[in-house]
Amino acid sequence: LRFSDSKNVIAVLPGSEAPEEYFIYMAHWDHFGTDAALVAAGQDGIYNGALDNASGTAAMLELAEAYARRPSPPRRSIVFLAVTAEEQGLLGSAHYAADPVFPLAQTVGGLNMDGLSSFGPTRELVVQGYGMSELDGIADAAAAAQGRRVDPDPEPEKGYYFRSDHFELAKFGVPMIYPGPGIDHVEHGSEYGQMKNDEYNSDRYHMVTDEFDASWDLSGAISDVQLYYEIGRVVIQSDVWPNWNEGTEF
Repeated sequence: LRFSDSKNVIAVLPGSEAPEEYFIYMAHWDHFGTDAALVAAGQDGIYNGALDNASGTAAMLELAEAYARRPSPPRRSIVFLAVTAEEQGLLGSAHYAADPVFPLAQTVGGLNMDGLSSFGPTRELVVQGYGMSELDGIADAAAAAQGRRVDPDPEPEKGYYFRSDHFELAKFGVPMIYPGPGIDHVEHGSEYGQMKNDEYNSDRYHMVTDEFDASWDLSGAISDVQLYYEIGRVVIQSDVWPNWNEGTEF
């Protein structure tokens, strides 16, 4: 597909009391297509992007189903935004931010999902750009209710907060939180979690080998998505407008 042929996919669950106010759950659905050389050689050259980012897209769909099954509609409207062409430079999210379906001035905040855990439960949730907005305090409380903690990005020098789709909305003033898997494994500790993380980065990240593996332990991913639900729920069911913290770039 040419970039111009690709599409963002958007759904909305209308709010009951403040339908003109929106909270966004977002994930990018694209990856890199195929490796022509591998296909020509008769090999499976498909970039499936199982973790990056079929996992985040699946989480978004699960969240949509969870909210839709609530016995009563949400107070605020919820936007489920699957953006395209993240891997080509955040093009889908940049397009939405420049020409939003729902006004950004009425978008109270959002949460971006770009990769879930595949190696089991951890004691922490990592938030890229921790300290940017009041959404982080909501995440702290939600994690504590699970008996967990929130840790800031251990590698802030790599600028991960500025390299995924939420950034395009943040540039227009929408408070966005970007949580991701921790590494402090409940049973095996941080060294094990770091090893699994390093294995993914060296052997699968942005490669055709990023494929689903039946040996994955998705229990940690489930716990994380439950946290994502709770972070959003606090904002969606309230009249709170999270602010950026003083001194941030936004």
